[in-house]
Amino acid sequence: MTARGLDRPQREVLTPRPLAAIPGYLIRRAQTVHNTLWGELVPGELTGPQYAVLSVLAAYPRSDQQQVAELASLDKSSAADVVARLVRKAWLDRERNPEDGRRYLLSLTSAAAIALSSITPQVSAVQEALLAPVSPARRSSFADRLATVARFSESELRSGPQTAYPVLELTVPGHLIRCAQQVHTAYWAEVLDGQLTGPQYAVLYAISRWPGINQRRLGELAALDRSTTTDIVNRLAGKGWLNREKDPDDGRGRILTLTRDATTWLDDVHPKADLVQQRLLEVLRPDDRASFVRDLARIAFQGKPPAAAT
Repeated sequence: MTARGLDRPQREVLTPRPLAAIPGYLIRRAQTVHNTLWGELVPGELTGPQYAVLSVLAAYPRSDQQQVAELASLDKSSAADVVARLVRKAWLDRERNPEDGRRYLLSLTSAAAIALSSITPQVSAVQEALLAPVSPARRSSFADRLATVARFSESELRSGPQTAYPVLELTVPGHLIRCAQQVHTAYWAEVLDGQLTGPQYAVLYAISRWPGINQRRLGELAALDRSTTTDIVNRLAGKGWLNREKDPDDGRGRILTLTRDATTWLDDVHPKADLVQQRLLEVLRPDDRASFVRDLARIAFQGKPPAAAT
């Protein structure tokens, strides 16, 4: 007699990629690196998205707010917040569109021009520091591939009208990384259909690979700040997917393992996560993909990725 289930086909389980080979993870980590460099090298409260709006308006003055949002890769809510902050700084003039009273036309002020003369060199220094781990001979090709992954069209890459304002174009790597992250997030939402977020997957992935990992170390590997890590761990534990125990080496710390249900469920998620990465890179030529990911990993880890990520 055949044993029950003996002739049932075994489910094929996909071995997930190493962290340093997952482009979506690397893009998010590179965005974190960019934000850190920005905070170190650009004094004051100006953010990357705010600079993107200034750059757009330097090239396309008297654009309406919706056009600026699209060119700066901002959603409607974020664009409204950025514009309001720049208006309060007296760096933007905002007036009603005479052809459509529901829209605003935006222009840079003379105060913005003065500020940009000192800010733009600082922003340029951020881009140079971001690309420093990539060999000089490869930086141009990497930037081109990053623009492709970010789904920038040729028309978006071309310069706008000539302007006297000292700004960088939005083809700089820091902006392209943010755009690429938006592309990845959109694909992830489509393929995973609300099952979990990219950061949640990063947490589950790290714990599955390093059972008993300390929560602080988990945040470092998943490229998450302490608050976000704590929130995700609490949510996943609430679902019954994580076991938490006191860290014997740190009384305030916790070590984490996956429950059996989480391990089984994660095996079904890995192929979907891998499909997202394939779709993200499908716009590159096959022989360019591996080199692009290697260079992206150098940026994401500011040098050589640690052994734990490979």
